[in-house]
Parts: sequence; C-alpha cells; structure tokens
Amino acid sequence: MVTLRCMEAVPATDADRRGAFDELKELLSSGRIDAAEFATRSSKIADATTLSELAALVTAGGRAPSASAPAKQSFGTVVGDAITSPELGRSVGRFATVVGLRRVVLWLLGLALAGGTAFAAWFGLGVGESSDSPTTPEVSPGVTQRTVTAPAHPELLTSAGFTKLRDDMRAKIGNTRYISAVIYPDYATIEVPVAGDPDHSQRWYYNGTFPYNPIESPRRAGSKDADLRSVKVEALARAIQRAPEQLDVRDADRTYLIFDNRSGLNVMSVYVMSPSNKTGYWTMKLNGTTITKYKAP
Repeated sequence: MVTLRCMEAVPATDADRRGAFDELKELLSSGRIDAAEFATRSSKIADATTLSELAALVTAGGRAPSASAPAKQSFGTVVGDAITSPELGRSVGRFATVVGLRRVVLWLLGLALAGGTAFAAWFGLGVGESSDSPTTPEVSPGVTQRTVTAPAHPELLTSAGFTKLRDDMRAKIGNTRYISAVIYPDYATIEVPVAGDPDHSQRWYYNGTFPYNPIESPRRAGSKDADLRSVKVEALARAIQRAPEQLDVRDADRTYLIFDNRSGLNVMSVYVMSPSNKTGYWTMKLNGTTITKYKAP
C-alpha cells in the first residue's frame, strides 16, 4: 500500500501538479471543498516539490462524505451512470472531469452515430441500396453544400460571457445571489443560498445553460452571500486581461475566477497559472478596487 511516507522522496512533475489541480476541481464540483478552500489549496500546488505534498493538498481535510452518507456524485459520474453501469460510469465520470463534459457527450454521440452507420452498412439497411453502394451523396454541379456548425461554447471570462451567466442565473434561479463561485473559461460552479433555509445551500453547474439539478448540502456556519449584480464587469474584464503581466505569469495558460467572502468582505480573485504551474492571484472588491496581489516568485 502506498503511503504519504513512501512518496516523501518522490519529486513531483508538472504533470503531477496538473493532475492535482484537476483533482481539486473535482472536489470543488462535488461540494467536498468550498471556493475558499479551493483557492487556498490551488495556490500551494506550484510550491509542492514532492508527491506527498501534492497528495496532502487533495486529501487532508478534504471533507470526504461520512460513511453514513452516500458520496456525492460528480457531474461526470452522473452522465456516466446514466449511460452505462455504475462501475463503468464512474470511469466515464473521471474521464469527463478531466477532458470536459461537453467533449465526452459529443464523443459518445459520435460513437453512437458511427456505430449506427456501420450497422446499417453491414446489414444493408439502406432502402434500395446494396452493401457496395457509395456512401458519399452526389452533389449537383454548382451547388454548395451547407456545413452545420455547432454553437460556440461560452467564453465566461469576458464581459459578454459573465453578463450572460448572470442573466441566465436570474432566469433560472430567480436571483443572482451567491455564497461562492468558481468560474473557468467554459464552465462555472456557483453555490447559492436556499430561500427560507439558512442551514443549506445549493451548488449549481453552468456551461452556457444550467443542465443539471443543483446539489444541496449543509451551509457553512457564518457564510455570507452577495449579489453578482454588484460586480463591476468592466473592471473585472480589465483585471483578467492584465493579470498575467501584473502577476508576473506572462506565459499563463489557465485563468479562473473565485468569488467568496473573506473576513466579512465580499471579494473576487483572478488566478493565473503557467504550464509550469507558476501561480499568481489578484484579489479585489466587487467594484474592482485592489485588495492584494500575490505575484509568482
């Protein structure tokens, strides 16, 4: 059995750090850590030099569900279990967490369509066609075929994308109040208060729509909620654009936002990470006033 002690001397690679970051994202999506904990742990990934240090970041105090309560399923696991057996579903779910649910769903649909086409070709199911009939449709001279393009995925780290998220949230949930939120370029997880129930909160997943029912969990004692309408969108967009230079992570390839409450103050933070996991963050009030900048060493 591998223990943390066994891994103390094993150096961590950049791939290991990326894997740890993905594990933290899964913990956040499943509700086992909150946005503040995610921010704390993810900021320490770049400084981790051994596998034991990375393992501690994704396991110690991870709020694993108690034995009396079933483990919350990640959204990827829900998709997997809906398609096949729970065992294989969990494997699909882990894969979905890494590469993105949208790509997995498209991949599965592609396999289904390809399988159906092969089935029809094999058994000659085409009406009036033999098995050696050409599969490429004839195109009349001078006629241009129309290409169907899939709708663009939302870019949430832009003024338009953030505004759409806020509008969709109001339409779906009825308001734009939140306890915490983590926003990536193509999806977000948002923890919201439950009306009339101060002891619970709901965690919603957003990827241009709200495709799932929320996950309800006990609300953290002392947690405060705020309103996304209070965010000065123009200031946030400028900070996102300037963050790589301001935080000395000029080769940043990952950017995400965290909204939470720290010491009674509602704040938003822009995090940037490089391919080598060099990390910096810029914390502001919701009106864009800078509170602190952590520059990568």
